[in-house]
Amino acid sequence: MTGTADPLRMCVGCGGRARQAELLRVAVAEDNTLTVVTRRHGGRTGYLHRQQECWERFAARKGMVRSLGRNLGTTARALFVQQLKRLEQSA
Repeated sequence: MTGTADPLRMCVGCGGRARQAELLRVAVAEDNTLTVVTRRHGGRTGYLHRQQECWERFAARKGMVRSLGRNLGTTARALFVQQLKRLEQSA
């Protein structure tokens, strides 16, 4: 076979796997807030499905997010989910 396979990534919300292109890539910014980044972003990142159910599950979790290498509080996660919802509504 020739060509490149689309890599699979795990959602930090539900734990399900999906093609990388179908997920949002998330990183921690310098001010310790979560942000959506592009594929060219360096550093540690995580992935989320583009569905509110996964966003809510991610916000409800506590403790370490291994893919991000950080222990994020529920407040930071909830603010990020609110930001995602606003972006979705404006699109």
